[in-house]
Amino acid sequence: MMIGAGKSFYWIGVAGLVGMLAMGGCSKKSVVATTSGTEVAPPPKVEAKPAAKADTGPSGGGPLEGFSKSPKDEVVKSPPMMVAQADQAEIDARRTLEAAQKQLADIYFAFDKWALTTDGKKNLTQSADALKQVSNVKLLIEGHCDERGSREYNLVLGEKRAKETERFLLGLGIRNPVAVTSYGKERPVCTEHEESCYWKNRRAHLILEGAK
Repeated sequence: MMIGAGKSFYWIGVAGLVGMLAMGGCSKKSVVATTSGTEVAPPPKVEAKPAAKADTGPSGGGPLEGFSKSPKDEVVKSPPMMVAQADQAEIDARRTLEAAQKQLADIYFAFDKWALTTDGKKNLTQSADALKQVSNVKLLIEGHCDERGSREYNLVLGEKRAKETERFLLGLGIRNPVAVTSYGKERPVCTEHEESCYWKNRRAHLILEGAK
């Protein structure tokens, strides 16, 4: 009986050993050795999902509608004719203004005088013809003097020269708005101390507003 019992225990042990070896093999397939010697389970596999199909239509089942496969080139329209005409009119007005300004000659005066000379009246007559072509443009008349005399005296004298010039132009029939100012001896065009230079500084200077 003892011998039979021993054989039974022997086969039971063999069977248990075989089972343990089988389980050990399976467990080795499900772990991964780390550098520290420990074994960890590998991350679970994630199955890649198929890419979603592009929606080709409102319901995803057909091509988009309302789009041309061969669109036409964009047509750039030219500016309206009215704008072009307005630009041309502005250019013409500018040219007329600049031409009139070039015809306005300086008016020169004798020493310590504000009365117009014969040449001064002649030049103003020619200037009046140019001013009538731009009668809506404001005219500024500047009065100037030579360096002799005090600042206050020359400011008064320059104003008298500017106003005498205005009076004569209005008598010729110009309709421009007119303003007068005096710079006295503050803005000479010549700085030499001689009569020819003094003559150039005793003047009335005419400027159209907006002209160069």
